[in-house]
Amino acid sequence: MIRDHLKSLYRIATNPKMLGWSPEMFWKATAAEFEMTVEGLSGNVRGGPFISREEVRRIAAEHGVRPSLKGSPNARTIGS
Repeated sequence: MIRDHLKSLYRIATNPKMLGWSPEMFWKATAAEFEMTVEGLSGNVRGGPFISREEVRRIAAEHGVRPSLKGSPNARTIGS
């Protein structure tokens, strides 16, 4: 059953007349990314974000303060 559902989602994502994603993009995408893409294209966008600001604050507080990557000699810019 899950296999059939996954096949259907894969066909929707990779069909050029639908989402037109590459197979690689489909397998890298999260369920939330797929859902938001379908909602955006269908015009059926939900009202609020899928994660609240309070939840973001709580998660950030749990992780604490970390050193900036900007100062790291090993830091690289994505795409360069």
